[in-house]
Amino acid sequence: MIVTWSAAVAAGAFVILVTGLLVGMRILLGRLAQVQQSAEAMQRDVARLGEELRGLVTPAEETIRTANRQLTNVNRLFEAAGEVGGTIKHTTSAVQSVTAVLADSVARHAERASTKRQIGEAFEWAELGIAAWQLWQSKRSAAASASADEAGHHAHVTAAFSESTSRDEGHAKNERSES
Repeated sequence: MIVTWSAAVAAGAFVILVTGLLVGMRILLGRLAQVQQSAEAMQRDVARLGEELRGLVTPAEETIRTANRQLTNVNRLFEAAGEVGGTIKHTTSAVQSVTAVLADSVARHAERASTKRQIGEAFEWAELGIAAWQLWQSKRSAAASASADEAGHHAHVTAAFSESTSRDEGHAKNERSES
């Protein structure tokens, strides 16, 4: 009996052990099913996120292309601004050169005008001196000559003086027209 009881206890223990293993296996299978469902849900979420990312990649690519075009346009704008700066610098240089040439020309013209005025004044003084010399010569001749020639001599001096005066007036007209 003891053997029977021992065999029965051993059989009962075996049944309890097998039952515990079966229950543990069942729990493990349930958890494995949950893990599998979670994995499938994660796979679906990853696939959905992948689609969303693909949907975002296209606008991001377009945004990057637009930014690239704008940077290219800004680069061209800066290049154009640099060229405008160069053009302004060149124009400024040209204006300075023209101004320098113009200033030199004005200085030379003023010099010439001053010289022309001085020459004109010298001619006027020379003509006045010639008229005075002719007047003095005529008076000297008149003193040496008799009073009889005085009327003819006076006419000569008057003619010489009026000729000198008419040359002065002609010279003054020429000077005004040159100015």
